[in-house]
Amino acid sequence: MRSQWIAFYDAEWALVIRFVMKAGPASLEDARDATQEAFVDSWREMATRPDEWSRVNQRGWIRTVALRRFQRPPGPRCRPLIWPGVEIPDLPAPGVELGEHTVQIHTVLDALSCLNPFEREVMAFLTDGFRLVDIPGFVDLTEQKTRDIARSARTKLKRHLAAAVTPEGGAQDERRRR
Repeated sequence: MRSQWIAFYDAEWALVIRFVMKAGPASLEDARDATQEAFVDSWREMATRPDEWSRVNQRGWIRTVALRRFQRPPGPRCRPLIWPGVEIPDLPAPGVELGEHTVQIHTVLDALSCLNPFEREVMAFLTDGFRLVDIPGFVDLTEQKTRDIARSARTKLKRHLAAAVTPEGGAQDERRRR
């Protein structure tokens, strides 16, 4: 059981940090703290109730607990989403320069900051590979409400990202010319 938990920890640690940063929005330090607390809770669950732990969707459970740890009282932290020199726990795609990758990440994080907390949480689950039908179990919403929130979030992100691209690179203008 211990080796399974360690494999789970190794596979999910950075992904949960990234999830909390996206859904929070959280700084890297706050996301790490919340993730650490969630993994401590997961160890307790696995040790005290191994049957229940083996039946639960562990990937969704750890993300939900980490996000709740970040949002715990005295209330959600009100910090800026983008911090100078913030370390992002993702690697750039092959062929993309690190500087360009950092700019892209900050553009996306900035776009996510325009979403309300429900929208950020649903989009964070979607970008982590969860199906839309599975998300309501983690966010205490109905399936239809989750779909509506995802639709609204996608619309806001499209608008925000289109506005972010247009002034710099003129990508919108090129599409119109074609």
